[in-house]
Amino acid sequence: MKNDENDDYFSITDFAPVFIWTSDVSGERNYFNRVWLDYTGKTIDQERRGNWMEGIHPDDYMSCFESLHAAISGRVPFKAEYRLRRKDNVYRWVLDTGTPRYNGEGTFVGYIGSCVGITERKQMEDELIRSNSMLKSQQEASIDGILFLDENHNISGYNLLFCQMWAIPGELLETKNGRTLLDFLKTRLQNPTDLITCDDCAAAANTSTNPGSIALVMRDNRIFSQHSAYVTSQDGGNYGRIWHFRDITWRTNMENELRQKTKSLGELAAHLEERVKQEVEERVKQEKILVQQAKMASMGEMIEAITHQWRQPLNSLCLIIQDLADTFASDECDKPFMDDAVSDSMQQIDYMVKTIDDFRNYFRPAKTKETFDAVLAIREVLSITWGQLRIHSISVLINGSLYEPNQSADLAAFFLSTFKNEFKQVVLNIVNNAKDALKSAPKPREISFELSANDKTLIINIGDTGGGIPENILNEIFTPYFTTKENDKGTGIGLYMSKMIVENNLSGKIYASNTKAGACFTIELSIGD
Repeated sequence: MKNDENDDYFSITDFAPVFIWTSDVSGERNYFNRVWLDYTGKTIDQERRGNWMEGIHPDDYMSCFESLHAAISGRVPFKAEYRLRRKDNVYRWVLDTGTPRYNGEGTFVGYIGSCVGITERKQMEDELIRSNSMLKSQQEASIDGILFLDENHNISGYNLLFCQMWAIPGELLETKNGRTLLDFLKTRLQNPTDLITCDDCAAAANTSTNPGSIALVMRDNRIFSQHSAYVTSQDGGNYGRIWHFRDITWRTNMENELRQKTKSLGELAAHLEERVKQEVEERVKQEKILVQQAKMASMGEMIEAITHQWRQPLNSLCLIIQDLADTFASDECDKPFMDDAVSDSMQQIDYMVKTIDDFRNYFRPAKTKETFDAVLAIREVLSITWGQLRIHSISVLINGSLYEPNQSADLAAFFLSTFKNEFKQVVLNIVNNAKDALKSAPKPREISFELSANDKTLIINIGDTGGGIPENILNEIFTPYFTTKENDKGTGIGLYMSKMIVENNLSGKIYASNTKAGACFTIELSIGD
C-alpha cells in the first residue's frame, strides 16, 4: 500500500468513534488512534513497546495478558474485557477485540483491533447479579415452597423448601420437565384434581371465580395452601408462572380445634345465664348472712361497751339511794340534802342517756356523705370503747398526743367527705381487734393513730404493741370467717366487713403489715368527692 494511502487510512481511524490499534507480528502494538490517546492522555510513543498495558487495572492485568498471549501464539481472533485507566486516573471497562491481518500475499503482518466502552453494561450486569442474589436469598428465606415454571411449562427455578415439602427426587428435578413434575406432585395428593396444572393455568387466571388460595390435602394428611400467579412483563408478555406452597397443617388443626371449642362454649353460654343467676343469688344470700352476723357481733360489742359505760353511773346511783335511805332513817333528810341528791342522780342519768344516744347515732346508717374531721371521728369511737380500754390498761396516742376522754388535744384537722358512721365502724373494728390482742400482751399496752395527707389522699396508720400477726396468715385476715381467736370469742367477719366497707362504700384501700412492736392497719381514703 502506498504511503499516501497509509496516511489516509490512519487519518480515517483517528476520527472513528472507537479505540483502534494495530500490532506487529510479535503482538507489540505499534499504533493507537487519536481517540485512544485522548482517553489515556499519552503520546503514541509512550504507549508503544507494551507500555500501554500499564494502564490496565492490576486485578485484570494477568487475565488480559494471558488471553492476548494465547491468541497471538495461535494467531487467532480474541476478545478481552478489562478496566483501562483514563487520563484522570479513573478506570473504565472496555471490550478489546483483535483480529489477525494479512497483506496481499497472505503473509501475517500483525493484529488490528478496537475497544469499545462497556462500563454501563458491566454495571448493569453487576446490578443484575446482585438482584438475582437477593432474589435467591429471599426465596430461600421464604416460609413458602416456591416453584417457577417458564412460559413453556418447564421448570425455571425452585427453592430448597419446595423440594423438602414435596419430597421430590433429585433426578426428577434434573429433568427440567414441568409436565413430569406436575404429574409427580399429583401423586402426593389425596385428590389430584385439586392441583392447578399447566393446562388449567390460563383458564384459572381468566376466571373471576379463581380462588386466591387452594387447600391441598396430602396423602400423609398434611395440608398445603397453594397460590399461583403469572409473571408478566411491563407490556403484558408472559414469562411463566410462580407457585407458592405453605404447610398449614398446624394452623388448620388449630382452626378446627378452635371451631370445636367455640361450639362447646356456645353450648355452655346457653346455660351460663341461668348459672350466673343462681351464683348471684347464692352470693347475695351469703352476703346477707355475713351482714346479719356482723350486726349481731356489733350488737354484742355494743352491749359490752354500754355495760362498761354504765357501770360507774349505776354505782353512783346506788350510793345516792343508800345515802338517801340512811339520811331519812336518821331524820336528817332536809330539802337542801334532797335537792343535792336529785341533782347528782339526774347527772348520772343524763350521762347514761347520752351514752344510749351516742350508740344509737353510731349504728344509724348514713344515706349521704358528709364532711367531717377524721381526728374527731376517731375520738368519738374511742369515747365509746374507753371503758374497756381502761380496764386493760391500754393507752391511745393520736399523732403523738395521749388521748383523754374529757380533754381535747391541740391536733391538726384532717377532713374527709364520705360516710362518717361507716368510717367510724371500720375504726371501731380495728380498735376492738387491737384491744383483744393487747389483753394478754405485756405492758406497756398501746394503740397509736398516725394520720397524714397529701393533695388527694388521707393515710391512717393504726398500730398496736400486741406482738403482730403471724406472717403465714397475714394475707388471710381479711377473708370471711377467718379468726385467730378461740371459737367462742371471735366470728372472723369484723375485718372482712371493714375491707368491704372501705373498698365498696368509702372507695379506699385497707391492708395490714407488721412493725417491730405489733400489727399495723393502713387505711387510704380520698380526701374529697
